[in-house]
This record gives sequence, C-alpha cells and structure tokens, in this order.
Amino acid sequence: MKRFFIQSTSLTIIVLILGAIAYSTLLKSFYNVILPITVIFFYVATNLVHAFLLKIAVKSGSKFTSQYMAVSFIKMFFYLAIAVVYALLNREYAKIFLGNFLVLYAIYTTFEVMQFSKFVRQKNT
Repeated sequence: MKRFFIQSTSLTIIVLILGAIAYSTLLKSFYNVILPITVIFFYVATNLVHAFLLKIAVKSGSKFTSQYMAVSFIKMFFYLAIAVVYALLNREYAKIFLGNFLVLYAIYTTFEVMQFSKFVRQKNT
C-alpha cells in the first residue's frame, strides 16, 4: 500500500503540474477553479478504493472477482453521479468539467488497474 500511495502521489503531482502548464498557456480561457479540486478528488478516491480492494483480495480468495467487479461498478456509478450533478448545477462549465473529468477518470483508472494487476500477479506466484 505504501508503494501505491507514493506512486499515486507522484502521478497526482505530475497531473497537477501538467494541468497548471496547460491551463496557464494554451487553455487559459478554459480554466475553472474546480479543476485542481477534481484532481485531488480522484487522488483520494483512488487511494481509498485501492485500500479497500487490497482488503478484499486478502480476505476473500474465491469471491474476489465478483467483489472487484461490484466495487468497480459502484465507483464508476459514483463518479458518473458526481459528474452529472456538477454538470447540471454548472451548465456554463459543463463541457470543460466533463472533458477534464473523463481524462482524469481514464488516467486514474488505468493507473489503479495496472497497479492492482501487478499485486494480483505477485500474490498468485
């Protein structure tokens, strides 16, 4: 877990730096104050979900796949609900927010799946 936390922190710092560069130069007119907060939200959610999945993986060997799928579905539904609610409440920033939200979802989900698959492979050997 400590290694995952360090790597996710590094990923978040890189995303924040790249976002700061992009939104201070090319995308200046598209910046919204919620965007860095969204990065922090994904960072916290990814670390919490990963910790929960590790507990599931250790406790329930045979039930792990179904529980992993259930947690992934709940996480995706939760993210979708947040994105839709924000977009409905802030229509003028909806396109920008949803675009950023989708990119962050892809980045953090890919990172989480890659790290978790490494854990499962190590556990099975």
